[in-house]
Amino acid sequence: ALLQSGNKDLINSYDDWVSYHLRPEPPIQQGIEASVAGATSMMDISDGLSQDLTRICKASEVAIEIFSRELQGFEAMLELPALGLGVDPKNWVLHGGEDHALVATFPQGTVLPKAFKPIGIVAEGEKVLYLDGVPLEAKGWDSITGK
Repeated sequence: ALLQSGNKDLINSYDDWVSYHLRPEPPIQQGIEASVAGATSMMDISDGLSQDLTRICKASEVAIEIFSRELQGFEAMLELPALGLGVDPKNWVLHGGEDHALVATFPQGTVLPKAFKPIGIVAEGEKVLYLDGVPLEAKGWDSITGK
């Protein structure tokens, strides 16, 4: 979004973020650590958190509920550039892509690897993603449609 804005001042203000986007470092070691810790599913969230968690729900035939309060730290990190572009940082957290990060599910009680933060729960259910108890529409990049 920063690059697409064309706003040179804003782009220069967040040059570390832009550099990370242009030269990503895949979190391979984090994936290995999650696997060793017992992850039951895992994928990158390059297509957006809501899109990719919905894919896990469908593939694993489970419901996943994420909680807004657990996402606030991520929103806070994005608040200033989001304000600069006039967008809601929550939309970036839920639906933005190109994050070069992983999302994983773990059995209850698992000691999570340092790079992972609990943001919700997995439950038996109807293959739906929820945000605070309300079904959340999957948005993000769809490689099949190219949108």
